[in-house]
Amino acid sequence: MLPHTDGSPPKKTTAPLGKADFDKLVKLHFDGFNSEVRTEGDKILEVRYRTKDRPVMWAVVTVSPCLDCMPMELDKWKAKEAELRTINLEILKDSPDITWEMGATRMNGAPVIYTYQVGTSAGAGSGSADIGGGGYSFTDNYVAYYNDGVNQIRVVSAYKDDPATKAELIKMAPKEDLQALALAFLDVYTHAW
Repeated sequence: MLPHTDGSPPKKTTAPLGKADFDKLVKLHFDGFNSEVRTEGDKILEVRYRTKDRPVMWAVVTVSPCLDCMPMELDKWKAKEAELRTINLEILKDSPDITWEMGATRMNGAPVIYTYQVGTSAGAGSGSADIGGGGYSFTDNYVAYYNDGVNQIRVVSAYKDDPATKAELIKMAPKEDLQALALAFLDVYTHAW
């Protein structure tokens, strides 16, 4: 069961969020998810939510004041696509088996920029699952980005269960499910901030 709000657009903020706001947001808990505070400071909050059931899915929510927030227009974000791809794919960025997509969607009428990636990489070297000197890595992530010009939020939803082939990943955690997970957390956080 995903968290949800009343379906209204995100709440507009009027001042940069700070420690008192993050102290309030860190208390958000949702049925079916365990939470772990990864970072809480004066200018940033990051909380990881993990499903209690399988398959294991994560929603990692990062909230901070805008530093260089771009308008929520895909053509402006496309200029950062190479940077976002490198950050999001890390060791898998050169794998030929990666499907990468960047686009725009809407959440309760508000524009949201997203990236989606799915794929695997096997071979020598280190990966997320090293076995006998070789590595097998996989990714199945949907990242939602939103800002209101004052504060920004990023939600990374990801399949984090047993290693699988690309076809299995798409079947177990399809893009639509990852999108629903990311947008659900984006929705509740932008109503609570």
